Amino acid sequence: MADDEILQAVRAFLDRDYADERRLAALRAQGEDRHLLEEAAAQGWFGLIAPEADDGLGLHPAALVPLFQLFGRRLVTGPLLEQMLLPGLLLRTACADDARTRLAATLTGGRRVAVLDPGVTLDWRAANGSPVLDSGLLAGSVDLVRFGAVSDLFVAIVDGGPDGTATVLVLDRDRPGITVTGHRSTDPGASYARVTFDGVTAGPGDVIARGEAAAGLVAALRSWQRVLVAAELAGIARHVLDLSVEFAKQREQFGRPIGGFQAVKHIAASAAQRVIMLESLVEAVAADSATLSPGAFELAALSLKAAAAEVGRSACEDALQIHGGIGFTHEHELHWYYKRALSLRTWYGDEREAATEVGRRLVSAPLQGLSGGS
Repeated sequence: MADDEILQAVRAFLDRDYADERRLAALRAQGEDRHLLEEAAAQGWFGLIAPEADDGLGLHPAALVPLFQLFGRRLVTGPLLEQMLLPGLLLRTACADDARTRLAATLTGGRRVAVLDPGVTLDWRAANGSPVLDSGLLAGSVDLVRFGAVSDLFVAIVDGGPDGTATVLVLDRDRPGITVTGHRSTDPGASYARVTFDGVTAGPGDVIARGEAAAGLVAALRSWQRVLVAAELAGIARHVLDLSVEFAKQREQFGRPIGGFQAVKHIAASAAQRVIMLESLVEAVAADSATLSPGAFELAALSLKAAAAEVGRSACEDALQIHGGIGFTHEHELHWYYKRALSLRTWYGDEREAATEVGRRLVSAPLQGLSGGS
């Protein structure tokens, strides 16, 4: 099935079965819609990028980009990023058979997976925590785990233990020594939890990757999460822009539509320029992702996330200005998009953090290692 056929099929499903009332219920439940996950699994969403050997379609991760733009426009929330990206990306590695079996179970919706990644925040990484693997025992905690409280399978990223070896593990939630504590959150699209390891046994069957293979896998995982979050922010920005333009055409003041006033025109035109720029950047990074070197793709993903964080926030704030008082009311949908944009803005680095990291890498790394090419 071609990428555009998949997009059309998903759009048709949302048109038919994801009405405003259902979306609102999910937002009020912090993205929790079990029935949506069952439907998504039945339609094969979770296996799009999984290898064909694991009954997936084997598509490149870039095939997910237009879908996440659509999710942003429709404000489709829940653990879709985790379920659609994590298993498919991880199953591409030569992981242990036991780990592969547990990851493959997520493709059919039989299990829900969350990632424990110290790198979801850049400036507050020390506060987020980091697990340590020593002599087969896992200790430490990660404070920000999306959907950690409702997932039964954890992918734990251990950046380096006493020997400095990076490891990626997959662990069952009910493993002795694992404690999950939910957080209060203002994100309408996701719940969060703190996951603590207290001498958790991690054997060879739990290993997805180790050493250089793990470091490369973690870099790819973080980059693709940045790209897909940026795509979702682009969808949010496009929707609130369209809402604003339509409102400006209809809302009258002093006997004519407010869209005819110069101040409103300037706000809308400036927002449109930034949204179009972001959409073009999302498309370019997705198109180039298959041919960029790992280092160049990391930089592209960071740059894209920086742009998306700024545009997603500013587009919502411009929309609030154009809508005036009605945009601040709880009854209008705009506030849901704004809250979601603010939450996604910080995930894997906001505009300042991501841009600073790009600058740091450009200054510290040899330029020839960051140039394009496979």
